[in-house]
Amino acid sequence: MTVPLLACTPLVAALLWAVALAVDSGPLAPGSVLLIVTGLLAPATVGMVGVTVTGGRWAHRTLLLVVAAMSLLAVVRPIDALWVIAVAVSVLSGIALFFPVLTAGLRKLPAAVGLPARAVVIPLILIGLPFPLGVAAWSEMSPGTLIIGLSAPLAALWFARVFPGGLYVIRVIWPILAIGLAFTQWLAPAIVCVVFGIAVAVLAWHPSVAVAFHPPREVGSVYPIPPELAPREVLDSADLDEHGRPTR
Repeated sequence: MTVPLLACTPLVAALLWAVALAVDSGPLAPGSVLLIVTGLLAPATVGMVGVTVTGGRWAHRTLLLVVAAMSLLAVVRPIDALWVIAVAVSVLSGIALFFPVLTAGLRKLPAAVGLPARAVVIPLILIGLPFPLGVAAWSEMSPGTLIIGLSAPLAALWFARVFPGGLYVIRVIWPILAIGLAFTQWLAPAIVCVVFGIAVAVLAWHPSVAVAFHPPREVGSVYPIPPELAPREVLDSADLDEHGRPTR
């Protein structure tokens, strides 16, 4: 029970920052707040589940990045009672992630039957994109920025759930959308969209990602054998004698 409690502390801190930004967003535009909150809550939720269920190192690192991102909000948002509470919980969550009881449960080596690294990194990049994009467009939010920021987690879900066309979504559709709509945005968010669009496309076109999305299927073969070679329990279950004749 201790590990789930420790792993959920970054999510609690992210929820507190969401409330704090809803009350007073400071210099951040409303659209920027939406993307920043999405970019905190989604990785925090995925990281919490990953640490609790699989003990994945990638999940632990994801939670550390979430805590680091929340420290940036502490610089931007005005100081008040909510700011103090959110900062305190953020610090505690950062400390909790290094508790021995939590780190001892992390896998030291990758899972033998786990997904390739690129197939794990791509969804994490996509669900985390709204945060840097919201920070880059902190003063003014264009429709293109909002579309890219909100479509990235959707593309990650489409790929991770192996929905039809999910591989082409991350290989072609979303990168083209991100790079194409970059020309409708201000310089800072446009750079973020281009960089992330290229990074996702490059990672997604690796053969290991296609294998992760469409695992190879082995077609089994059936070879007849003499009844004398069949195990006794197989013959008994089929009501056959040692010569393959029905016993009834």
